[in-house]
Order: sequence, then structure tokens, then C-alpha cells
Amino acid sequence: MSFAHLRHRVDRAEALVEHRRAQTLADADALLGHWKRGWTPWRIVLAGLGLGFVIGQTRPMRAVGATKWLRSVSAVSGMFTSLQAAMAAWQADQAADKAHDAAGSAQSAAVATHQAAAAAGTAAATGDADAAAQLAQQNATIHAAGLATADGGQAPARGVSSYGGTAQARGRTDARAPQAPRPAEAATDVSER
Repeated sequence: MSFAHLRHRVDRAEALVEHRRAQTLADADALLGHWKRGWTPWRIVLAGLGLGFVIGQTRPMRAVGATKWLRSVSAVSGMFTSLQAAMAAWQADQAADKAHDAAGSAQSAAVATHQAAAAAGTAAATGDADAAAQLAQQNATIHAAGLATADGGQAPARGVSSYGGTAQARGRTDARAPQAPRPAEAATDVSER
């Protein structure tokens, strides 16, 4: 046989396979359409009654046994328990994140309040009443902003004061500054409420 003859036979076989494939898909679609149109409500009810009668006569529960049913029920309940534990862990993680954000905003508000109070004290000690009143107003504004942030706004970066830059970068640290709770403590406090 020549190469051209073999190539012609292969092309013909491929065309035949493609035609049969298209015909099979068309027949399957027609069968599916007839099947769906054939299921009328009365036929569904009759099939359910017939299937129920057959199952009632064969009693598959006796063949399977009660212990297998109990094992499957306990496996399903274990699955639900593990899903509930995973959901509780996720909620605790979310609460810890929120508590960490609130603690950071409370700490920054406390530092800003402390700095404003120190500045107001310095202004009052020098006898400048207008500067003291202005610093007291700034102190109240900073305190209100800290409370609003703790209630759900965006928390400022940890360790950043209202004057820009960190206290550690300026070389000043205050031993009396409130310490934020660790994430585990904050999460416990939130979950106990």
C-alpha cells in the first residue's frame, strides 16, 4: 500500500469516528429530553410507591445491621462537632484580632493623652492660661479620637504618638505608660463578655 492510500484510510476513519460521536451526542440529548418529559407527577408517585413496597419487602436494615447504622451516625456527629470547633476557633481568632486593634488604639490614645496632659501641666506651671486652655482642648479632642478608634474605627500604628514618629525613635520611653494586653488575654476578655 502506498502512503497516500494509508493516509486516505486514516482520514476516512477519523471522519467516521467524528460522525458517530456527533450522532451519539444527538441521540443522548434526545433520550434525556424524552426521559424528562416522561416523568409526570403520577408516574413519580407510582414509582415511589413501588420502590417503597420493594424496600419494605426486602428489609435492608436487617441485612445491614444496627451497628453499622450507629457507626455511621457517630461518624456524622463527629464531623459536625469538628466543624463547630473549627468555627469557634475562627471566631476566637477574629475576636483576638479585634481586641489587638482596640488595645493598640487605646494605648496610642493613652500615650497621646499623657503627653497632652504633661504639656498642659507645663503651660499651667509657666502661667500661660491661654496655652493651658488650648492644650486642655487638644487633650479632650485626642481622648475622644482614641475612644472613637477603640469603638470600631481604624487603629493607628502601634507605638505611634499623635506628634508623629515613635517614642522609641525619639529615645523617650515612659515606664508609666499603659501596656496593651497580650493577644491571648485580650481574646479571653472578649470571649468572656
